[in-house]
Amino acid sequence: MNKKVVIGSRESKLAVLQSQMVRDYIVCKHPETDVEILTMKTTGDKILDRTLDKIGGKGLFVKELDRALLEGRSQLSVHSLKDMPMEISEELPILAFSRREDARDVLVLPEGCYTLDPSKPIGCSSLRRKLQLKEIYPDMNVKSIRGNLQTRLEKLDNGDYAGLVLAAAGLKRLGLEKRISRYFDTEEMVPAAGQGILAVQGRKGLDYEYLEGYDDLQAHQAAAAERAFVKYLNGGCTSPVAAYGEIKDGQLKLTGLYYEEETGHYLKGYKTGNPSDAEKLGTSLAKELQERCKVEYKESGLQEDNKKEPGKVWLVGAGPGDVGLFTMKGAQVLEQADVVVYDSLVGQGILTRIPASAKLINVGKRAGHHTMSQEKINQVLADEAKKGNRVVRLKGGDPFLFGRGGEELELLTKEGIPYEIVPGVTSPISVPAYNGIPVTHRDFCSSVHVITGHKRKGMEYDIDFGALVHTKGTLVFLMGITAMEDICNGLMKAGMEPDMPAAVLSKGTTAGQKRVVATVGTLKAAADQAKIQTPAIIVVGKVCTLADDFAWYEKLPLAGWKILVTRPKENISRTAALLREKGAEVLELPSISIIPLEDQSRLYQAFSHIRSYDWLVFTSPAGVEVFFRQMEKKKIDLRSLGNAKIAVIGEGTKKKFLERGIYPDFMPSVYDGNTLGKELGALLNGTEKILIPRASLGNKELAEELKKTGAQVDDVPTYETGYVSSPLINEKKKFEEGTIDLAVFTSASTVKGFVESTKGLDYSRVRAACIGKQTRAAADSYGMQTYMSEKATIDSLIELVETLKRREEKWN
Repeated sequence: MNKKVVIGSRESKLAVLQSQMVRDYIVCKHPETDVEILTMKTTGDKILDRTLDKIGGKGLFVKELDRALLEGRSQLSVHSLKDMPMEISEELPILAFSRREDARDVLVLPEGCYTLDPSKPIGCSSLRRKLQLKEIYPDMNVKSIRGNLQTRLEKLDNGDYAGLVLAAAGLKRLGLEKRISRYFDTEEMVPAAGQGILAVQGRKGLDYEYLEGYDDLQAHQAAAAERAFVKYLNGGCTSPVAAYGEIKDGQLKLTGLYYEEETGHYLKGYKTGNPSDAEKLGTSLAKELQERCKVEYKESGLQEDNKKEPGKVWLVGAGPGDVGLFTMKGAQVLEQADVVVYDSLVGQGILTRIPASAKLINVGKRAGHHTMSQEKINQVLADEAKKGNRVVRLKGGDPFLFGRGGEELELLTKEGIPYEIVPGVTSPISVPAYNGIPVTHRDFCSSVHVITGHKRKGMEYDIDFGALVHTKGTLVFLMGITAMEDICNGLMKAGMEPDMPAAVLSKGTTAGQKRVVATVGTLKAAADQAKIQTPAIIVVGKVCTLADDFAWYEKLPLAGWKILVTRPKENISRTAALLREKGAEVLELPSISIIPLEDQSRLYQAFSHIRSYDWLVFTSPAGVEVFFRQMEKKKIDLRSLGNAKIAVIGEGTKKKFLERGIYPDFMPSVYDGNTLGKELGALLNGTEKILIPRASLGNKELAEELKKTGAQVDDVPTYETGYVSSPLINEKKKFEEGTIDLAVFTSASTVKGFVESTKGLDYSRVRAACIGKQTRAAADSYGMQTYMSEKATIDSLIELVETLKRREEKWN
């Protein structure tokens, strides 16, 4: 075989790395071989001021490499398969395909950012991505971006874009996986044909024995189907036509995106077949989508909006109630939902995670009280998915454990609608655990059995109580509270001793958690006396005797309290996280929304002479975020702030500067505007120039105190505060029912937002833990029972809440 192999590669860092991967394979298998990499700049790399469709497509990325192969300067070329044209010369065949890396597209945000800035465009390099991004982010502008991966990231971090859509494969190969903010699944954004696969190309007639074993069969078959689909539809590398193949359980599922250029109409579809017939499958799906697209467009009469085709359904288990037990995948899927179909057993903390843009469908589903029949629910899931939506069926517990998830899949399967199952933490395990009951313990039992306690009206139990008794295992009955007496009698008639330990556990993992431990013979009477409410489960077995010894949840300092935490819509609350650590059930609801002003002309005027300011004064974390966002928009260098000192109102605002490596020069002893004005004023000599970028309705006392010193004060509004409320949680009703023990407020604006959401409430019912004098004053003005933390910090606020809880326990 050849003792020397030259691999042709584009000169970008990613292209070279990919060529090195092939080189390393050859050297590993044939250590005697000398492998070199010949890099070159292609025509596509040189022309960066125009989009690919304007300069001839991605074939421009391979021409120079093809020439090197034909002239004998190289024996191999390594390409990202998605960059290769559909027509390949017989003289330069593709020899092998690599194992596929992650094929998904991803969203990358600027470093330090966690949300898309709507004032900037999303950058992407293809019409395929632009087309699908319009569905995912209909309110965002999309702009073309060219250059290699590093160049694009530099443009992003320089503030030119709100985010970029890139291929996950390239980022992962370069070790940049941490930059990924969101993965788009392969049905909401169909990848380019061949995305994630490397293609090794050679010259006809040469010996390529040294590549034996490199070709990945699954990638080869998927690529064949994808490229056949695109080729049939005359889709070049710049066309929005796209396809993705995946082999599961011996079948190749091909998802395709067809775009009719003349009409702009497009749709998605999928087809499953034998991997050995990959090319036929690709061609067949292309023909079907092409025909369907023509028919649907004709029937639409040009008026109907383009819809995702097909949609998809996720059955998501929401767990037993505690938001901390909601799975990470469940949270990710929920965050991207277009439609959420939910029931009454879903924890309120999880309901608050539903995106505001999602359509909400409440189907009830509490025992004996169904807002919608199961058959109707099944139909709703199918109908919403057919509209092209991402449908999340959010179910308490786990979808497949007495959750009727199997019934919901029957219609979806019949209709050919794709779906996924996201298992949930199930109550038969988690609720006993929160009550100190291990459902298995080798000193007591070797098995656990989960039984539905629900029976149809007028019918006898179809339960073999004798078989259950003979297992000698732990028995967990779900939905059995109304039939508790029948269950206990059935067990005793089957031979279970009346003194067998048993427990009923109500509202497990929530603030309303309650436990009654008795025996099979006395459980019904004990539960009635304790006024146990649903939802509840029954546990039978010797492990119940361990509850008092192993109980842990109620020992947490804030266990048993349900606390409302108000916050700006855009923020994730550290306060809520700390309260949950202490055992509280936290209902985290946005009460205000930060809305940057459309007209920022006054701030831009201040930017024009930013170096003239002696002090920059910030009164909220939101003010800091808006200020720096506008600096990025106007491309103001951070170093231009070098002459000014920074004053902040408190720890939260200070933290926003520390995140940027800036240490504020002044913070008042008490975190309010009045104190900030007085104490900062005492440091001034009257000649200073001060900028205060803040909310349009900011505290007037701050500016007045500073002006008293003779300083020139530019009080510039940069954002306004809007009030928002939850469509799912009736806060007013919860306070009237007495089910919320405390409300926590971190600013006067969150108090006002709460009041806007609960008009008509008798606010004397509300116990309010407040941070700072202004927050407390706002709560006092509505007649709330107010308490103020010793310091205006989150830690001090948490200490206040613990003190209030201990005080209540003492009096009770």
